Amino acid sequence: MKILHIGKYYYPFRGGMESVVQDLCEGLASSDQDVEVLCSETGFKGKTETINNVKVTKLSRLGTLFSQSLNPTLFFKLFFMAKKYDVIHLHYPNPLAEFASLFIPKNKPLIVTYHSDVIRQKFLLPFYKPLQKRILERADKIIVPTTNHITCSDILPDFEKKCEVIPFGLKTCNMPERNDLDEKVASLKEKYGSFALFVGRLVGYKGLDILIKASQDITGSVLIVGKGPENEKLRILVKKLGLQDRIKILGRVEDLEEFWSYFYASEFFVLPSISSNENFGIVQLEAMYCSKAVIATNLSSGVPLVGEKGKTSLLVNPSDCDQLSKAMEMLFQNKELSIKMGKAGRERFDQLYTFEKMIDSHIDVYQKAIKTDHTTQIDGQTLKRKVS
Repeated sequence: MKILHIGKYYYPFRGGMESVVQDLCEGLASSDQDVEVLCSETGFKGKTETINNVKVTKLSRLGTLFSQSLNPTLFFKLFFMAKKYDVIHLHYPNPLAEFASLFIPKNKPLIVTYHSDVIRQKFLLPFYKPLQKRILERADKIIVPTTNHITCSDILPDFEKKCEVIPFGLKTCNMPERNDLDEKVASLKEKYGSFALFVGRLVGYKGLDILIKASQDITGSVLIVGKGPENEKLRILVKKLGLQDRIKILGRVEDLEEFWSYFYASEFFVLPSISSNENFGIVQLEAMYCSKAVIATNLSSGVPLVGEKGKTSLLVNPSDCDQLSKAMEMLFQNKELSIKMGKAGRERFDQLYTFEKMIDSHIDVYQKAIKTDHTTQIDGQTLKRKVS
């Protein structure tokens, strides 16, 4: 099959959507599918390059407006590129690309991965909703990573029959073997003692200020791996609360062996996010793969459904320092429970979140979309799709 993915950005740009698109496209390419990505460059000058066997066309960008890249050649480029492909796969939200996708040939199946509702620019929703509705009407299939993406959405319940749940998968083929990390893991345990781990960007919605405040009443330590705009603010908070010996903000860890050693050396993982900007939390999969219990927040997003409450994960209310502190101390004080939950997390990972399962499920969706003879209703018009 020839598959065209439409994303916001692509590697080396790092973001949740971009990581999913990259992993998915590389997995499809390794499964002998012909894959290309159409997205925005982060600068003015566009280019086409091949990254790990995936052709990537990055369009020139004039700037951004409300986080939307402004790509003047997008409509022209997408219209003519779409003719060469069997399936068009759009990653949502991406308003300009959504509008452009309405003009691709009507006989081309359109798959939409619905990553999240629009959160930060909700004030624009009255203007955006008509476009939302049209692109979801046009879609042959809407892929979501959890059922919460449907039930907690402002618009997806109206399109539930089109939705298919395909959980994100974690690419583990390049991860170092656990046995090769014994020395590094032992060194980290000796250096930091018993610690909880957070990994992610240091941004407001991650709730790291809540994590730091909650750590005043725990017996273990907390290691924070990552960087972002909240870095200095968080360091000041740690110093203000006198927690320099208990909380370490380590920055980004580039070395793969060192990165995974932090997971294996930790007692458990914490994801204290406070808003639905955290729509899945792939880092939970990394913890589960390493057989670590997870403490997450009970958001109106996919986050609480990645694990299984009480079995692989403990859920606390967002922004609740007291609940978070008690959950952390419970796992620090009950290592048998933490180990048991971690083992259950790895079993859940192997059942639901393997990379191979994600790729195979997408290929199945594409094949069905290509072969199905059906009609789509948009604004009262019946659009007949040809059988391939």
